[in-house]
Order: sequence, then structure tokens, then C-alpha cells
Amino acid sequence: MEYNLEAKKSLGQNFLKNTTIIKKIVEEAKQYIGENTNIIEIGPGTGELTAEILKIFPKNKLICIETDDRAIPLLNERFEKNIKTTKNLEIIHQDIRLFDIDDKKQDKISQDYVIIANIPYYLTGFIFKKFLEAKNQPKTMIFMVQKEIADRAMDKKMSLFSLGIKTYGEPYIFMKVSKGNFVPAPKVDSAVLIIKNINKNIFENETKASIKYIEKKYWETAKKAFNSKRKQLGSTLKITDDKFKKERPENIIPVDWIYITKLVYNDINE
Repeated sequence: MEYNLEAKKSLGQNFLKNTTIIKKIVEEAKQYIGENTNIIEIGPGTGELTAEILKIFPKNKLICIETDDRAIPLLNERFEKNIKTTKNLEIIHQDIRLFDIDDKKQDKISQDYVIIANIPYYLTGFIFKKFLEAKNQPKTMIFMVQKEIADRAMDKKMSLFSLGIKTYGEPYIFMKVSKGNFVPAPKVDSAVLIIKNINKNIFENETKASIKYIEKKYWETAKKAFNSKRKQLGSTLKITDDKFKKERPENIIPVDWIYITKLVYNDINE
């Protein structure tokens, strides 16, 4: 039985219909999903990716977060057995922008969870930031994104976007996906970007400063520098360290941003 929806532009919907690509994505996810790993899918739409996840990981809990009113009854009908009998699927009818992964009510989602999703491209930056900076971070994120975005994430020259990813995990492009594999076809090609080993270890500190405080000051420092990205750090951040004062933000890797943040905010070292 076929399950179809007319894509809504307002929701950024482009449904991935190529089953071969869907199978490859879920197969790649095997290495990141253990017995007790929960899986979150954002925007399941007609449930093509959902069906493959349930097939390959029948013993894992899958939580689908969908905002489209039209998709909810379709998903409930298609996966009635999984929802009511095997109970390995839960569908949450909510805009991902309103979903709070750190809410204590989300105890159904363990600390060990992975996100797999063909996300709305206009929400890419928001979704990355939301989950990478969350207290309850995913272990791995497997996202279909615009190819240009995936390339930016891997670029050796840092942008605020790529820094936001590399600060928390290790990104790699699993595969490129041409626009003809979607209905309707988007204007650009896509790629599956995977971020593995997600953590906040970089913010661990031997002083009294909390991870939360260091993280906050880290991003204040980086954003200030990138707001004038063509200027040297000595000018934008008023640092005098010989190694970094003549550098531009695009050349600074995450571990060095921690050092620079400590130069800017002395109280982190106390």
C-alpha cells in the first residue's frame, strides 16, 4: 500500500523516495546503535525512512517528531502495529522547534540516543544547534542536508557553522544524494552528513568554572571574532598572545578557541 502526501513548501518538505538510499543510510547507522539506544526521527512525513528503521532495529524504541497535521493519521494507520502492539514506536505531534530534549518529562529518551532524519533544510542550523548544545546530547546525528551545508561542515577553513559542529563531534559525509531522488525534487543536491562521538568534553575544566559557564563564554568569544571575521584576533578580542593575535577566526580549531576564551575571560582559570 502506498502512503503519499503532497509536499508543503511552508514545511520545507522534500520526501526521499529512493529506497536504496534509505537502506544505505539505515545500514550505516548500525555501527552507532546498540541494544539500548533510542532513535529519534525528525519529520517522518510519509514514513519511508521510519519503516526501514523499524525493520532493521525492531527492538529499539523509535520516537518520531512530526509537525504536519496531515501526516499524523497517515503514520498512525501505517504503523498501527508498532504503536499499539510491539510498542516500539511513538509519534509525537509537535514542531521540532518546540520540542525540549532536556525536559525531565522526556525520560522516555535515554542518555543514549541517535537522531536519523531527512530534515527541512531551512531548519538545518537551528536543529544542529538545538541538539549539539543540549544537556542531553545525542550520541550520533545522521542528517540529510544540502550538499553545500555538508561541504561547509567539512571545510578546513572554519566558519561559525563548522565550528559549531566540530566543537561537539566528528563530522563526515557518508554519501552524496542527487536532487532527483526526492519528491518534489529540490533545487540543489543533498548529502548525508553524520556527526559521531558527540560530547562536551572540550569544556571540561580543572578549575571551579562550570562546563555551562565555559561553553557560554566560548561561544561569546567565537561569535565576537566571527562578527569581524576578516580582522585579526588581536584587534577583535584584544588578546596579546603572539601565537594567535595575528590569526583570523577561520584558522582557529576548537581546542585553541578554549585557550583563547581563557585569555579573554580570566575568571575561567580561577
